[in-house]
Amino acid sequence: MIQNYLRIATRNLWRNKVFSGINIIGLAVGLASCLLLFMYITHELSYDDFQQKADRIVRVTMEYSMEGRVAKIPQTGTKVVKEFGRQFPEIESGVRLINRDGVVNTGAQQFSEKRIVFADSAFFTLFSFPLLKGNPQIALAAPNLVVLSESTARKYFGDENPVGKTIRINTGGSFRDYAVTGVVQDSPANSQIKYDLLTSFLTLPAAKSEEWFSSNYATYLLLRKPDAVVSLQAKIPGFMKTQFGEEEKSAEGYLTYNLEPLRRVHLHSEVEGSFEPNGDLTYLYIIGSIALLILLIACVNYVNLATSRAVDRAQEVGVRKVMGAMRGQLFGQFMGESVIVTSIALVLALLLAALALPVFNDLSDRQFSINSWFEPRNLLLLVGTGLVVSLVAGSYPALVLARFEPVRVLKGHLKTTGAGQFRRALIVFQFAITAFLIISTLLVRNQLAFVQQKKLGYSKDHVLMLPVDTQVNEKIAAIKSEFRQNADVQHVSLASESPVFVEGGYGMRSANMAADQRKMVAGVSIDEDYVPAMSLQLIAGSNLNAVDMDRVSRMDNDSLTRSRFILNEAAVKELGWTPRQAIGQWLDMNGRLGEIKGVVADFHFASMKQKIGPLVLFPQNGGEILLVKLSGSQLPNTLRFLESKWRTLIPERPFAYEFMDEEFNTLYAAETRTGLIFSIFAFLSIVLACLGLFGLSAYTTAQRTKEIGVRKVLGASVFSIVRLLSQDFLKLVLVALVIASPLAWYAMNAWLNDFVYKIDIEGWVFALAGMLAIGIALLTVSFQSIKAALINPVKSLRSE
Repeated sequence: MIQNYLRIATRNLWRNKVFSGINIIGLAVGLASCLLLFMYITHELSYDDFQQKADRIVRVTMEYSMEGRVAKIPQTGTKVVKEFGRQFPEIESGVRLINRDGVVNTGAQQFSEKRIVFADSAFFTLFSFPLLKGNPQIALAAPNLVVLSESTARKYFGDENPVGKTIRINTGGSFRDYAVTGVVQDSPANSQIKYDLLTSFLTLPAAKSEEWFSSNYATYLLLRKPDAVVSLQAKIPGFMKTQFGEEEKSAEGYLTYNLEPLRRVHLHSEVEGSFEPNGDLTYLYIIGSIALLILLIACVNYVNLATSRAVDRAQEVGVRKVMGAMRGQLFGQFMGESVIVTSIALVLALLLAALALPVFNDLSDRQFSINSWFEPRNLLLLVGTGLVVSLVAGSYPALVLARFEPVRVLKGHLKTTGAGQFRRALIVFQFAITAFLIISTLLVRNQLAFVQQKKLGYSKDHVLMLPVDTQVNEKIAAIKSEFRQNADVQHVSLASESPVFVEGGYGMRSANMAADQRKMVAGVSIDEDYVPAMSLQLIAGSNLNAVDMDRVSRMDNDSLTRSRFILNEAAVKELGWTPRQAIGQWLDMNGRLGEIKGVVADFHFASMKQKIGPLVLFPQNGGEILLVKLSGSQLPNTLRFLESKWRTLIPERPFAYEFMDEEFNTLYAAETRTGLIFSIFAFLSIVLACLGLFGLSAYTTAQRTKEIGVRKVLGASVFSIVRLLSQDFLKLVLVALVIASPLAWYAMNAWLNDFVYKIDIEGWVFALAGMLAIGIALLTVSFQSIKAALINPVKSLRSE
């Protein structure tokens, strides 16, 4: 019997090639989309699942307040691990980590590395990163020790055993010898901690002291029991109040620490990631919804086409019932056809997904592999998805066909009014999804364009950024002089960080404030070339000069050798002055005394999801990044010139650079990915909806061939026939637009609320989306309508 069902199903599919092709292609595209998107979702949800002690590991974040302003940061001081370990029995161990860029010299070669992580010796006790060579107990137990990742060891030494060898590392000061004590497996893609080299934390001068502040370190604690996090968190605020004197206690502020379970950090933390940007649960919901919606559109196509062809198969059902077939048997037969279609679509989906995987990897900034699809768990998920799709897409058509009454069918008294209404509802549902995705795509892309085009207050174009160390700082005058010999070089500046995302935090106090008062402020150390190099707009006072920079090098308590500060408008307003009133005012910033020399217009030194806050620019001899502003007219030649000069002046450090606009783009990587995903899958939803509409209109037109012939004989024009055949479909599209528009407005308004600086949702977006949806539907339906209207009526009536 099953063999007979398969034979009949195969014949039916082959006999109706167009409709079978539409169903198979639609389901394949929907399944391939789901396969790729759910691969990304499961990856994000699996972060740190491989950590065997994940249920006992917490990340410590710092929370502090000044003058009523609360800040939360992912770094802490060096004291947290030590003091908490002494005070709280819930803690078994702890680790401090800090990531630094640097240069590695193996003797034969030099490498520029971005993931050199300094870690306490308990690193391998807390985390499940397998040490392939070496002893985990002593690998990081002394200064100047380093463990290489597997890929780094291969890059440096090939197939040789690197343990016992010596390499030289410079992470900002000068080169130091490090003994290689081990090789660790590469950090997994779903780990929040990423490394290429692990160096001993005891190497750092900071390891010799314990500080609550100077917050530069990621801190992780291993608890004795998984449920200890609640009791430990409750103790911390009270304990921190005992750590400061009466003066600090009387100030309007506090310092405390929050604990985050390791597995919740990537998607649920309110604080940014310590080693890479956190994921966003909202975006996972969006991506998952898009995947399901695409698959639903494909299922709707199947249901619509299957029920529309019910009349064609009615006599088959009637004859089978007369011959003794039961309703359950007929239901099984039609469900079998659905399973066959879905199985073919699933195989095709795997092929499509494999072909699209390289593009999807670029889009998602991940490295997914085809091999992961054939793991037992994923294979089971694929088969399960296929069965669910078969059930969802095939059950209703199977029920409709199986319940036909044989007497009425064979007498030609078949009515499918209920099925027709259901088909119309499905078309509305299908195009509502499509309209929703079109509107959302337009708004996401408009917001991203707004971010890219908005005046930032500084110039990010053609700015070269080079990490520097002590040797570079010592030769900065010569570097500036040599670089400026090229006409394409406009400015060269040394600073602590770029203006794209300022992380340095300080406390500032004016003469009008009490001695125990502080206001939180972001800060960047700069030189006299920073303001012109970044094209910052001075609105009061003047820029720093060589005298100010010289004063910093010999600064003391003498009033003549005070520091000079440049504030932004937000900082001046926070202190209660106008820009002109601020000039010459006295300021204390973390013990650095001086007066305000200039005020610059506010500029965006963080994401546009954040309001521009107070900022202080202060002079300092030495920095961590070299900013080279270029005109961009001779970029390739200029880069070769700069590299040549760099190699001459700084031979011990590679010419490793990036452009500032690239760093800016990383701030909105998640939003950019979302915009691309919306665009791609909105296009796919349109294609799938049009496929279904094309098939349905083709069948409807074929059913009305005799009617069209009669109308043409009676004098109907081609236009009137096209209008007749198209208007019912267009009405359904209009209803879909009415449903989708408020839903899209609500969803996109919620998404835009994450941005402080954002676009307004304007009516033209909905009008454009409506015109696109109607235009696409009209083109799809009109193709079949015009084709039918142009047929010779004599031929169509003769065929009837």
